[in-house]
Amino acid sequence: MPSTTSCPYCGKELERMETPLFKGKTYFIGYRECQCEGAIKERERQKAEEAEKEARQREWRKKFELEDRISKCGIMPRFENAEHPMAEALANAVMEGRNAYVFGKVGTGKTHLVSAAAYVLMRQGRKVLFTSMWRVLDAIKQGFSEDYDPMPKYQNAEVLILDDLGKESPTDFALERLFALVDERSARLLPTIVTTQYKPSELIQRLGKNGDADTAIAIVSRLRQDCERIELTGSDRRH
Repeated sequence: MPSTTSCPYCGKELERMETPLFKGKTYFIGYRECQCEGAIKERERQKAEEAEKEARQREWRKKFELEDRISKCGIMPRFENAEHPMAEALANAVMEGRNAYVFGKVGTGKTHLVSAAAYVLMRQGRKVLFTSMWRVLDAIKQGFSEDYDPMPKYQNAEVLILDDLGKESPTDFALERLFALVDERSARLLPTIVTTQYKPSELIQRLGKNGDADTAIAIVSRLRQDCERIELTGSDRRH
């Protein structure tokens, strides 16, 4: 059957394309593309339009995924969209698989810094879990009554931030759970960021104040392994 469809740009009659079936029959599959300048430009325009549409969809998915990561990460409202001049360097160290130990006196901006670094990490596609050891302990205690174990959530987090480490009461139970947490993450090569008002030697003393110095030493040793150490100084920013 002759074609009756013409190119809308040059008027040339378009060639039918058919595929053979059986017993000499064929199946019409469309018309061969015209190679005139107008038809080529139109196909290029459509291709560019489709590429732009796909790019917008990728950006939308990326934004949605980022918002989802942020909503689930646990950063407190006070530190939403935090920015800090040291955040990118800290995030880069973590993306290389390093731990981070951020310490300084009360009010020197430790939580602000690691929150800002968390946003950098999440924009890079990393999943961050922001919490404190006392919240971990509360979750464990709740798990006892509800018959579930929350520890894997913290042990397997891609990046874990433990804020204000050392503020929780250093009981034998707390120390044992903290060791189980940092030891598992160390073995899995998962980066952990901690903030604390204690220098490493002071944190050992704080954690081991009730007598279990060996476990306290083991905890701090794992946190400091392949670690980015940052000391923040200055007066209390809250005043």
